[in-house]
Amino acid sequence: MVLRFNFCPFCNEKIVFSIQMEDIDPSQYPAPVYIICKSCKKLSTFYVDSLLRVSYKELDKKPGGIKTLETS
Repeated sequence: MVLRFNFCPFCNEKIVFSIQMEDIDPSQYPAPVYIICKSCKKLSTFYVDSLLRVSYKELDKKPGGIKTLETS
């Protein structure tokens, strides 16, 4: 389990989430994963590389993700 942090694209609050290889589809990189912000409760799509680092994010839910992660 890898602990990552980033910023919510809606409210710009710092978010922390745990991610594992099982949370993404390894057949596509960058792989989408859905994140729900603890502060504003909005869902966005984050894209991670093979080292589970966030490469970019989208404001809405894009197809291809297999897991929705909660933030802490």
